[in-house]
Amino acid sequence: MTSVLDLWRWIDPAARLESGSPDRLGRPVRGVDRTRAAPPHLPPLGAGQLLVVDGAVVPGPSLDPLLAAVDEAGLDPAAIWIAAAGERAFEVTAADVPILAGDGPASEVERRAAAHLEHEREELAALAAALRLGGAEAALADPQVSAPAGVVAARLRRGVAVGVGGELVSVHPRPAGRALATRFAAAHARLPATRSPRSTAARRTPDGLWVAERSIEAAGTPATAWLFDDLPFARVDEVALDGLATTLRALLRRRPPGPPEARAGGRLPPSTGDPLHDTLLAVARANGRIAPAARALGVHRNTVLYRLRRASAELGLDPRRPEDALRLLRRSDEA
Repeated sequence: MTSVLDLWRWIDPAARLESGSPDRLGRPVRGVDRTRAAPPHLPPLGAGQLLVVDGAVVPGPSLDPLLAAVDEAGLDPAAIWIAAAGERAFEVTAADVPILAGDGPASEVERRAAAHLEHEREELAALAAALRLGGAEAALADPQVSAPAGVVAARLRRGVAVGVGGELVSVHPRPAGRALATRFAAAHARLPATRSPRSTAARRTPDGLWVAERSIEAAGTPATAWLFDDLPFARVDEVALDGLATTLRALLRRRPPGPPEARAGGRLPPSTGDPLHDTLLAVARANGRIAPAARALGVHRNTVLYRLRRASAELGLDPRRPEDALRLLRRSDEA
């Protein structure tokens, strides 16, 4: 049975949850209908249906009149979707029913919801195939694990991370989700490993971060793919994570053997044992250039950029600034 969360993630993952308990996002959706007039004129919804409301018929920021009309009509929708909402900020005094607000027109939301309710399995299979193809094309252009991971992150608007050999090598935060990426990077070492490479494990960390994990074994190289966000995962997320695992497994099997420095075509500078500090030094030695630093470290440029953002937020350092680069190099020479 398709849930409210499944439809949300499928129709428009950028839509906002305006009100309602996240625990009720798992409610099953049995159908969809939309109103073409302002409350209290509402369609006779069956229990558990998705009610789509055009934002044009909601006159003000308060959604309480709409909820009062729903209650007076004795309706029990699984969720309410405010379509064509734009950047409007809505106000709700209290609501148990999940209320979502998105940019798409009401007719398109109704059409996509109805199609997914009827053809969920086929649509998810088509998405999995498209993600595998997109990931394979990205990996051919850039044979790094971060390439297919970036494809999945862009499509899902979820945080995506990949670890290889016990080291976190790629983190893609979703839009407006860099704080979540920092939380995940801090927590990933404490996450218990998934026992089976054939299953996806989803859990919630003590600080409220949702994490879905899929282990990968390819040519003797243990790897893990993660999704992370502040909301629970839907079937579309599970399908996408499975597709990413398939692509990563094939990519890792194709990677040439040997240590990262050999694959990079050069020799790594002496490691300090701290990947963040090593990255700062590599960028400083490369005169602030990202690509040469990434090659020297044997990692993808996105990994370097992510570590630079961490260093800027946590340490206030950016080796692309001459004064910071000089300070880092002096410390390294003194050590």
